Amino acid sequence: MTKSVRAAIALSISFSIAALLSQAIFYDVIDRLAMSSFNDNLLEYQTQVKNSVENTNPNQWQQKAAQLSDELNTPVYLDKRDQDNFTQDILGQLDSEIGSNGIIDPDMGLIYYPISKEYALTVGPFDDMTLAYAAEIFTWLFALLTAIATFTLLHHQERKALQRLSDSLYLENPPSPSQISIDSLQAQADLMSDTNRQKSTALDQLLITQRDLLHGVAHEFRSPLARMEFAIELLEEADENKRSQLKGQLERSIKELDELVKQVLRYSRLQHDGAELELGSIGTRELIERSVEKVQHFYPKIQFSIHDETQCQLRCDIKLMVIALSNILRNAGRFAYAKCLITVASQHNALTISIQDDGSGLAPGKKKQIFEPFTRLDPSRSRDSGGYGLGLAIVQSIVHKHDGSIAVEDAPIGGANFIITLENSGANN
Repeated sequence: MTKSVRAAIALSISFSIAALLSQAIFYDVIDRLAMSSFNDNLLEYQTQVKNSVENTNPNQWQQKAAQLSDELNTPVYLDKRDQDNFTQDILGQLDSEIGSNGIIDPDMGLIYYPISKEYALTVGPFDDMTLAYAAEIFTWLFALLTAIATFTLLHHQERKALQRLSDSLYLENPPSPSQISIDSLQAQADLMSDTNRQKSTALDQLLITQRDLLHGVAHEFRSPLARMEFAIELLEEADENKRSQLKGQLERSIKELDELVKQVLRYSRLQHDGAELELGSIGTRELIERSVEKVQHFYPKIQFSIHDETQCQLRCDIKLMVIALSNILRNAGRFAYAKCLITVASQHNALTISIQDDGSGLAPGKKKQIFEPFTRLDPSRSRDSGGYGLGLAIVQSIVHKHDGSIAVEDAPIGGANFIITLENSGANN
């Protein structure tokens, strides 16, 4: 419903209510006042007629009738007093003592004045439209003014309410009063509702993630803490050589806890830190070579081959992207038999980086789980060789911060194939 339609409806309702109230309260009073004023006017006209024709020579009666007609602006007739011109009742009143000064008929607006035994003047009808419709005019005028005043007051109150609502909805850059409307506020309220719903969903997801993360951290802490507790108990009764071994075990457990804490903090920052990316430009081949260099020494028997003919420059957070690629390469090197293949392709302003290994491939049902925190590709492997299960979760977070996507599928060379796609990444030849 448009603003003009709402205004017309409000004005019509106000007018109708005001008209009914005026009709019930004022109509009879105004009508009586109008009739009283009309009767007073007739009395004045009667006196004027009497003064004009009293003691007038019969030869001047017609002249006086015409003169009165002009003065009173109403017809004046000189009629013979008989039943052809007057009713029996009027004739009777004219013959009475009261009728000698004239007779007033307020219903017809006429004045009858006897000027002789045989003739009388008929003056009128007097037709004062203002007095005749005074009650109706006042009723509708009152209704109109009341409706306008009511509408103006309601409109003012509505504008004040809309302004207060606007102040609560627009925390920044509120619209000017002339731009505020119910439709615009409705749109802003819908937007805030959607935003709050998204924030609520994100908060719920954050709580779930934090809960799972705490459970995972507590689970991961148990093994090194148990080893440390066991080593501390043995230190009291151990000989010198045994003490040296136990101290080494304690140091490794502490380093393991320290590395776990670093990984958890890194993952948490990537998931929930709103800091902007430190964007820079780097060639895709150089980026991959840096990443391979960080993991090559862990797997000296694995051949890492790079196929990149795109000669692309990638705009990204170089440090984070090296971490992401290194984590995937460490997983690939850990499960590969002999080689890992890194392929770069560019198409339609999107860059794709594929990392394959020739290992045994993913276990059934693992493709959807491997990016969750504390998920290991091979449950049978120890923490020492299998990591903490945060590497691929960190990779996914880094890729998502770059507005990209990551997926895993079976590799043509036998193992797993991790595919990173960076849409609108700034790749160019």
